[in-house]
Amino acid sequence: MPIPLRYFATLFTLLLLVPLAQTEEARGRFPETMTVTVVDEEGKPITNANGFHRFGKYVNFKVDENGIFEISMKDVEKWKVTDFTVQAEGYGPFSAHFSEDPIIPETFTVVMKPAQKIGGIVVDEEGNPVEDVNVQCAIFFETNYKVADLFFTPIKTKTDAEGKWSLFQLPATFNAFPNLSLQKEGYLKMGVNNIPVARLNPDAAGQFNEKIVLERGYTFSGRVVDESRQPLEDVAVHHGIEHWTSDYKQVRSDREGNFGFENLRLNDQALLMTHAPGKAPQMLFVEIRSENKPIEIVMKPGRKVTFDVSNSSGRPLKDVTFHVVEIDGLPGSTHSMSLPFLQTDNKTDKNGRFVWNDAPDSLCEIDCRLRNYVSSYISITPDQETIALTLYRSPIRINVRDAETDEPIPAFVVKQKMYSATDTDRASSWSMPEAGTGGTMRMYFDGGKNRANSFDVQALGYKTASSRKVVLGEEDVVLEIRMQKAAETATAPDAANQQAETGLFPLSGGMILTPDGKSAANATVKIAVAAAACGPDAEPVYSDDAGKFLLSDAQHRMMGPQEFVLFITHPTGAAVISSKDFRSKHDREANVDAEPIRLLNWGRIEGALQVGDRKLEGTGLHIRWNKPDDLPVAPSFYRGTTTKKDGRFVFEQVLPGTVHVMRFVRGGDFYSSWSSYCGTVEVKPGETTVCTLGNTGRTVIGKAAVNETVAPETIDFRQYTARLVVKPENLDDLITPELPREFWCDPSADDSESCSLARLAWDDTAEGKEYAERLARNNAANRNARFSFLQRDGTFRFDGLPAGDYALVISLSKNCGLDFTRGDWYRLSTFTVADGDETQPLDLGELSLEQNRSL
Repeated sequence: MPIPLRYFATLFTLLLLVPLAQTEEARGRFPETMTVTVVDEEGKPITNANGFHRFGKYVNFKVDENGIFEISMKDVEKWKVTDFTVQAEGYGPFSAHFSEDPIIPETFTVVMKPAQKIGGIVVDEEGNPVEDVNVQCAIFFETNYKVADLFFTPIKTKTDAEGKWSLFQLPATFNAFPNLSLQKEGYLKMGVNNIPVARLNPDAAGQFNEKIVLERGYTFSGRVVDESRQPLEDVAVHHGIEHWTSDYKQVRSDREGNFGFENLRLNDQALLMTHAPGKAPQMLFVEIRSENKPIEIVMKPGRKVTFDVSNSSGRPLKDVTFHVVEIDGLPGSTHSMSLPFLQTDNKTDKNGRFVWNDAPDSLCEIDCRLRNYVSSYISITPDQETIALTLYRSPIRINVRDAETDEPIPAFVVKQKMYSATDTDRASSWSMPEAGTGGTMRMYFDGGKNRANSFDVQALGYKTASSRKVVLGEEDVVLEIRMQKAAETATAPDAANQQAETGLFPLSGGMILTPDGKSAANATVKIAVAAAACGPDAEPVYSDDAGKFLLSDAQHRMMGPQEFVLFITHPTGAAVISSKDFRSKHDREANVDAEPIRLLNWGRIEGALQVGDRKLEGTGLHIRWNKPDDLPVAPSFYRGTTTKKDGRFVFEQVLPGTVHVMRFVRGGDFYSSWSSYCGTVEVKPGETTVCTLGNTGRTVIGKAAVNETVAPETIDFRQYTARLVVKPENLDDLITPELPREFWCDPSADDSESCSLARLAWDDTAEGKEYAERLARNNAANRNARFSFLQRDGTFRFDGLPAGDYALVISLSKNCGLDFTRGDWYRLSTFTVADGDETQPLDLGELSLEQNRSL
């Protein structure tokens, strides 16, 4: 995925400091101890303060009767840095960070600022109070000394016999949503981050009234047997929580082959894995429902596969590790959940040999890794018993010099591009940029399924330079990069000239009021622009205590003359303001007499999800806000949740308007899922919409294919997505029009305002007006698109399609929208869903992909 340019700006800022730090050879004197005194704003000692400091590890402390604690500096020579965090009831936390520059002081005074009280009541599903629940409030807060970032600290307490809890360490200035975590044995661990702090504050009588329901977990059991249905003892059974994390539970079967899990969360597509010596690994999806029946898992014998690994000179390589990436016929696996598949000694010996005794009798992919060597994905067919594998060294040295002076460039960043084939110009993935100094940098070939790498180098004051491709198999590569100085950019026009040339005043800001007319402090103000090609999103700005905000320079540059929307959110409500309305009411250089922006109360959705008479429990749901016709662009608004017992669900803090509700449906392997339309809901400010949703309409299925002349292994259907929209009058409207490259404005560039002025002039030309009309038709044609990831065999599925005419585009998943002109392979089809029997799916059959000859 493309890297946001703001990361480069941050890295460049850091890189400018590197040479200075490197020349500071002399170290200052460190004291034997640092004495810290903790006081309030009046200078009085705080005697109940405690916290932790660290030199590589955390050490807890408490202050004495004078509010003092000492930190020994005996480990400072090793770690060269220390920090501490102090917290006390009635005060917000404080953190400080020290390094050798400046010299760590002998004494330091911490001034703690007042906190606010928060609390609530924890009850079970029947409304009974729950005692001894561990309640943790985790907050990000601004630090006070030598820390550029925000610190994260947990504040803990327990509920009493009435289920009540309270905390008095949250900063008084905090007015957003605390992150609460609730945990008690026999109940599900619960995270809460959608309750504004105002609801957690005490009432006039000092009582906390906000109730949080803690749910009990569910049990799941089964039996493991061999092919003869004989019980298998001591089989490891893993219950996967999520596929992107290694957080899973493990139990072992007893003598009768029985196993069981307790305290599980409802999940309609939970992953279950089994592993035993001599048996092929097994994976399957199971439903964790409020009423579960035991399942039976049949394990088959494994087979032996021998690996012999050497380097490019033929020397055997020791300690090469092996991980299962995927096994055909199973739902799928990931790196984080692959360990159960292999015996613990999954490394090559001194002869470069590894024997896998539990290989499945089906196609599988193995990832082989060794430090300083290119990782390699290999496919094993069911008939292979021995695999000879060569690994290549991965280090690549990049030397970066000024093209004119041949002097090393002291600070730069490198972005790595990976290619799935050596003969393609399309990078399959990108890395985050990494910082280099002193004119040289060491990178590593990114392998796996990649067959080539290249590198883009950027430095302040220079044009971006790109390296040649490094092809898999090359070793000891040295890339010489010569960078050309960038041309000086013209000075951006001042405000007066901008007004004279465009008729627009610079947009400065405004004032935000809560729904009840009070100042909305710390509201978040984001912008969304109509032309996505103008670069990455600008960082949001925040309103002050009076509700006033000023748009940042980055936001100004990003908006330029384009149409845009302001998206404002606050614990009390939200607002979406079009550029037309904002300019008409806030187009003032000093923002004088600007009409305040009054937020709308958040809405709420409460309901149940079912198909027929079946309640869908543990099903992932998400909502997407539907853009009204009078807005030029939709702000990014997304909410997700999971259905509870009886299919119940709740969406808190929903942007008023029309929202589409979609459910996640798991595909045939663990990587795949599709969104299934469940319904459209009208949300009114300050009201709860109650609804029952399900999949009404026709199910449509199909299968992508390639013609007989194309080898099936040359295309991975899992990299493709089927996208569906109501058929437009003109199918060409699905093609996204190309904005001329000279208007691809970079918000971080010095000439972006000049670019915006040129774009404004171009918009008034015949070509510009034609582009705007085509873009408007494209946006209308792509509205409310549905998508389905293709499975390994090319199959896809859409649920709940009403009668009507549809357009279907199959293309690479990384393509944006339904544009079928971008991508090596694609398919454009149309079909009709007729009124009739909704119980039988409409099968589109096999759809052959076409090769895009224009690329």
